[in-house]
Amino acid sequence: MTETVDKVPLSDAAIGKVYVLVGCEAGQQLKEKVYSMGLNSGARLRIINNSGHGPVGLEVRQTKLGIGRGMATKIWVREVEP
Repeated sequence: MTETVDKVPLSDAAIGKVYVLVGCEAGQQLKEKVYSMGLNSGARLRIINNSGHGPVGLEVRQTKLGIGRGMATKIWVREVEP
């Protein structure tokens, strides 16, 4: 139950924090695109840029990615200790 309370959309994630991906609430095509970028359930990611508009910058498995804000609202993450 606490996982539901703790999860936030990637678009609301704070810069410098580390998160774990808990799910993607989107259609099959978008899910496949997200997963092809290495963003699978359980993946740890660090937010490197999130200004509130434009893409969300993140690092996952030593790879830096920019995720469009619309896509980021459909990806759910939970903060974890670094």
